[in-house]
Amino acid sequence: MENYKEKLRIQNLIIAIASFVLAAFCLLFSAGEAGILPFPVPTAGDSHWQSMWRGFVCGASFAILAFLIFGLVRNIRALRNEKFLKKLYIRENDERSIQIWTSARAAAFQAFLLLGLVAIVVAGYFSVTVSITILCCVWFASIIGLLFKLYYNKKF
Repeated sequence: MENYKEKLRIQNLIIAIASFVLAAFCLLFSAGEAGILPFPVPTAGDSHWQSMWRGFVCGASFAILAFLIFGLVRNIRALRNEKFLKKLYIRENDERSIQIWTSARAAAFQAFLLLGLVAIVVAGYFSVTVSITILCCVWFASIIGLLFKLYYNKKF
């Protein structure tokens, strides 16, 4: 259990650093939108797009920040409470849950590839650029999947 506590402490440090970076992103993009800072401004699109993009980055950063803070609070609570620490350890190392997540990710990856192929065909009727972009995404995901397959075949 001491090894798990040390793992949580390291995880807390990483979460704290990531939280600080995301909070800085939120402040930076909020200050840019408020006109306090002349940057960061996307080079593409008009002022509406630039405003929307800053809002998206700030909102996404804030949402991730909220999840990180939730995890940090959970870890701190576990480090202070042995009963909760044991419960968290069991939940994190449950073999059944691990297998379910592994199977779900594999099925999601296969669905992404198959639906991506359908999207390439459909998008091709409306926009060549979008169709080629989806093709590149599907191709890249396929290559990454192949590389992981080769890695795990060699590892095991």
